[in-house]
Formats: sequence, C-alpha cells, structure tokens
Amino acid sequence: MGSMKSFSSALQKTLRASAASSELAAKAARANKVKQMWRDVVDGIFLDHTNAVYIVNEREERVLIVYVDDSLFAAELNARRELIKLKLLERHNEQIDDFRILVSRGKYKKNYPFRCEPGASLREKRRRVELPPEKRAELELQCRAIEDERLRAALLKAMISDLEWKSESEDEKYENQAL
Repeated sequence: MGSMKSFSSALQKTLRASAASSELAAKAARANKVKQMWRDVVDGIFLDHTNAVYIVNEREERVLIVYVDDSLFAAELNARRELIKLKLLERHNEQIDDFRILVSRGKYKKNYPFRCEPGASLREKRRRVELPPEKRAELELQCRAIEDERLRAALLKAMISDLEWKSESEDEKYENQAL
C-alpha cells in the first residue's frame, strides 16, 4: 500500500507539473503572437523604439500596453492609436478596448525585442536604384492618357520615385531577374 501511495502522489505531482508547463507554453505562444501582430501593424521606426508590448484582460476589457523608450515615440503612437486598434481588428481580429502607451524606465529602457529579431522586413535598409530607361518609357506611355500636364508630370514623378526606392532584398531579386 505504501508504494501505491507514493506512485499516486508522484503521478499527481507529474500531472501538475505538466499542466503548469502547458500553461507556460500557452502564455509564451500568446506573447509571441502579440509581438507578431505588433510587428504587422506599426512602422519599422516604432519597432526600433518598442521595449515591450502586451495585450491583457482587465475588468472584461482588452488592453493593449506598449512601452517605448522615448516620449516622442509615445506621442506619435498616441496620435496613431485608433488606426493601430483598427488594424489589429481588421488584420488579426483582435478587439482592443483600451490602449496604454508608457515610457520605459531604468534597465527596461534598453530592452529592444524587435531590433535583434531576424525577418523584420519593415526595417530593411532602403536605397535608391535608378529605374532602367525601358521601365521609365513604359511609365511615360501609361501616363500619356492624363490630359492635365501638371498632373501627368506629378504622377509620373511619384511613380518613378516609388519604383526607384527599393529594399536591398528587392534589388537583389530585380538583378537576378535581369540576368
């Protein structure tokens, strides 16, 4: 009987540990999902200044809490608050009731979880690559249908500029296609 009691307690202990590790794994997966959502809905400059991001439940409300390293970025995020909430709802079906933006202090101010992660495509370096003459001629042909000369010139300039500013990875793809 004594050995049955120890087996039973050992089994209960193992089951409790397993449940606790499952709960921790679920929390870690949720934290990672929140980071991915944040990466998707804000510009790269904000990622570079984000110290932490959480979505928590408080009094039956969903609260987005973001820590940034500087009050300037807190003010900019505040100006974009409703747009960010809308993007979270549209892209990730995440309804946010309250959005808190806080400035980090102490050692937490030097925590940058989004800077060191690979694959943050929003932060790729960009450089200007001159458009090939044949592509420029194709754009000019497309814009000929616009009768207003000033409007046509402005649109052409914007289209060329948009295509000339590419990320380095896009440049490599373009160069590989040309070969």
